[in-house]
Amino acid sequence: MKITSFGEVLWDDFPTGKKLGGAPLNVVTRLQSLGVDTSIISRIGDDEDGRTILKEVEQRKVPHTFIQTDPEQATSLVTVTLSDKGSASYEIVYPCAWDRIEATQEACDRVAESDAFVFGSLATRDEVSRAALEKLLEHARFKIFDVNLRPPHYDYERIRHFLNKADVVKLNDCELYELAEAFGSPYHSLEQNVGFLVDNFNCRNLCITMGEHGAIFYDDGTFYYHGGYRVKVADTVGSGDNFLAGFIYKLMNNAPADETLSFACALGAMVASHHGANPEISLQDIQDFMYPA
Repeated sequence: MKITSFGEVLWDDFPTGKKLGGAPLNVVTRLQSLGVDTSIISRIGDDEDGRTILKEVEQRKVPHTFIQTDPEQATSLVTVTLSDKGSASYEIVYPCAWDRIEATQEACDRVAESDAFVFGSLATRDEVSRAALEKLLEHARFKIFDVNLRPPHYDYERIRHFLNKADVVKLNDCELYELAEAFGSPYHSLEQNVGFLVDNFNCRNLCITMGEHGAIFYDDGTFYYHGGYRVKVADTVGSGDNFLAGFIYKLMNNAPADETLSFACALGAMVASHHGANPEISLQDIQDFMYPA
C-alpha cells in the first residue's frame, strides 16, 4: 500500500515547547508506523526550524524526498492554546513555506503510483499551493479530503470545489453542520445533513468524527456508528489526524466498515490520552486497547 499526503508541515508551539505537527504529516507518520509506504508533499523554509523538521521526519522513517525548501518564506510555526479540558486552538501565521508548494514532475509521479492521496483545506489558502494541489489531483487514483477547517483560513467556495473532487471526505460534526448550513441545508439532524451533502456533491463516502462520542461512517447509502472509547484526555492535538490514519489503514486494506470505524476510533482515543500528536503506538498496542485481556 502506498499513501501520499499534501499540505502543511509545521511546529506546534505549546507553552511547554515545540512539537512537530501538521495534519498531513501526522497522518503519514502514523501510517508509516503501521508499516505503510508513505510520503508527504510539502515545503519548509531555509532555516533552522526547517532543517530540524527534516531530521525529525527522518527519525520517524517518513521519506522527505518531496519536502521542498523555500528560499524566502519561513518554516511554519503555530501557537497552540489548550483549554482546561485539553481542547486545542491554533494561531497560524500567513504566509509561510507550505503556502508555496510546487507540483514537480516527481511529485506528480508519486501521486500517480499511490493507492490514495490525502489532502486538507488549510493548504489551499494560498493560490500557489492551491494550484499545485489541483495539478496533483489530476494524477490521483483515490482522493481523501480531510476538511479540517481552521478559521480564518478557508472560504466556502473553495471547500465546495474540493468536496466535488473527493472520493472520501472526513470532517467533524461541527464542520458538518457549518458546511451544511453554508450550502443551504434546511435540516437539523446529523444524518439528514450527511444526506444533504451527499445529494449535493459527488462524494458517496463521508466520515464524521464526534470527539468523545465516537464517529459515523456513511458508506454509499449505509450508516455505520461507533460510540467511541472512554479515556482520560491529555490533549486533543492530532487525535483527529490519527483517527484518519487508522481509518485509511483499514479502508485501504478492504476491512469491513464497522471494523474500520472501530479501529480508527481506538487510535484517535489513544492519541488523545497522550500529549502531542505522535506518541509511539504499535498495532499490538491498538489491539490490546480494543480487546483487553
